[in-house]
Amino acid sequence: MRVLVANDDGIGRGLAAVVRECLERGHEVVVATTEGQRSASSKAVAFRTRYRVSELMGCPAVIVDSTPASAIAVALEVFEGCCEVVVSGVNEGPNLGLWDILSSGTVGAVLEGALRGLRGIAVSLVARRRSEYQLLPDGAFREAAQIALNVLEMLPSSWPVPALNLNVPAFGSKEVVPAQPERAFTSRVYQCSGGECAMREWVLEEDYPCVTPGSDVCLVKQGLSPLTPLPLLGGVELEWLSGALARQK
Repeated sequence: MRVLVANDDGIGRGLAAVVRECLERGHEVVVATTEGQRSASSKAVAFRTRYRVSELMGCPAVIVDSTPASAIAVALEVFEGCCEVVVSGVNEGPNLGLWDILSSGTVGAVLEGALRGLRGIAVSLVARRRSEYQLLPDGAFREAAQIALNVLEMLPSSWPVPALNLNVPAFGSKEVVPAQPERAFTSRVYQCSGGECAMREWVLEEDYPCVTPGSDVCLVKQGLSPLTPLPLLGGVELEWLSGALARQK
């Protein structure tokens, strides 16, 4: 496969794990990433962005001073026709539930690629709490990358939904299972004081409620790897809306 590797954490362990795994499996790799941490940027793109063409781990790369989605857009301009699939990650943190998914820069990179005709998978490594990542070995990121590539390689060349979201726990069996996103909202997002707010240090058990049986949150807490299709680019049923509008006439 010709793989465009991206993430929203800049040049770090998660990105390196995906690139290394792709290369060892014989895939062609182009890298599109950000200068630094750009989490929670969703699919935002900049009207103007600076970029530099570089090389990472022997692969052609573009590095932008903008968002992950902008990095994808720039890479597809600079390396036109380079790739057929996007792998975004391995993200250092969960992307579980609708709130995370809709906010995630890791997912945003995949959505930008999907809008441009590329299949893609976002992959995140889920620890039990934010502070654990500094204690996790590089092998944990590598295992998440391996699981994501295994998923890609077992799927057919065309998918009915071009964007997928995979969360791999740093514990448990890590078996991949289909899942719906949890719709229950997370607990408080910010800690605010003196006119300034900062994102709270999350704890999986406390801050990610398991309300819907079989949801991505519920499954990851069982040590499974939920794989969630993101049908944002699919068709929309309009009959209900047409009926509602007709009643207003």
